[in-house]
Amino acid sequence: MMRRAAALLAVLALAVAGCGGQDESGSDDGAGSSERSPGANGSGEPGLSWSYDRILDGSAALGDMAVVSEDDIWAYGSRRRADGTGDPFLLRYDGKDWREQPLPEAIGTEVQAAALTAVGPGEVWLTDATAGSTGETRIVRWDGTRWSPLEPAPSERVEDIKAFGPDDVWVLTGEGRVQHWDGTRWSVMRVPADGLASLDGTATDDLWAVGYRDTRTTDGSGESEYTQPVAVHWDGRTWSRAETPEYHFPEPVPPEPGAWLDTVVALAEDDIRAYGAHSFNHGEVEDEPDDEAIRLRWDGERWAEQPQAPGRCAERIPVLSDDANGLFLHGNWYLTADGTCQKITRSRLPNKDGVRSTSQQSLWLKELARLPGTDEVIGVGHVQVNQSGNPMSKAVVVSLNR
Repeated sequence: MMRRAAALLAVLALAVAGCGGQDESGSDDGAGSSERSPGANGSGEPGLSWSYDRILDGSAALGDMAVVSEDDIWAYGSRRRADGTGDPFLLRYDGKDWREQPLPEAIGTEVQAAALTAVGPGEVWLTDATAGSTGETRIVRWDGTRWSPLEPAPSERVEDIKAFGPDDVWVLTGEGRVQHWDGTRWSVMRVPADGLASLDGTATDDLWAVGYRDTRTTDGSGESEYTQPVAVHWDGRTWSRAETPEYHFPEPVPPEPGAWLDTVVALAEDDIRAYGAHSFNHGEVEDEPDDEAIRLRWDGERWAEQPQAPGRCAERIPVLSDDANGLFLHGNWYLTADGTCQKITRSRLPNKDGVRSTSQQSLWLKELARLPGTDEVIGVGHVQVNQSGNPMSKAVVVSLNR
């Protein structure tokens, strides 16, 4: 997805610089995963764990992935140069091995926020929403043989993409618009909301986009909250706004308060999850209220607050459904169907290629996917290696051990 791959070069720079180190015991902010040990999932029995299928040489990170088939997988990454800048590349699995490939020439040389999308049998889109100095969107597509520019490109910057086939691609763009690609041309649709950030759905006639709506009037009056969450739905004919809960701070209201949604995850037609926050401009008053995490669920009829999950799973966003078994959550956590919160564990990296046995390590996965027709789950990201004198980021491909 676009948001997960954005600013990969900046992430890599921070990771390699050694910022944000995590405790090897797993007492981190939840973004890393703990070292594998019996009972590490809290159940007293060995649970889910990640294995390293590929560890790239040098200092690098992977930021997005597109699974076309079990033997055709693409990933996007960046390797750190000696001068501290990033050198982007593609990684492809052909059923036998992972091999690095250069970016296609058609995407340009100033790639800043690239993302991969599998749009149909054999076809992959590589999108850069901020290519070049003008901020236009560039898209190149792989047809199974070669890369070529998609022409015309969307008329505005791409925020998110949902594809159901090479002739059925939906793109969320700026200024409250959604654009649809029918294999030949783009059609532009106005959506009854301006500040949209995320798009997902279960079918081409069941799409959701979420964000915020401005609650102030042009003269600055109106309610004290600047924004409120918004969710809009496409039923195959029209976009309509669905009612969502509102959020208000008690008096005294903190400065510049607002509530919004920034992520939507479609698990089923009657199970759509949306996540965001209720916050304000911190640092202007002494007695500040707490920020509020927003967790909403559409049950097929209405949006309502989700019950809080147990333990460390409480405010984590689902990143992949495990069918009836449970949900993979952000930060290498897993919520079972019966409500048990588990940490997905891992092994340490081998002590080679600059990795020391005394280093602190944390696994940061940027994208998870199931291999079509199987229960196999793979992920891409990096292991942050914190050690004195030579911190680094090791790009990895992982697979799930059940």
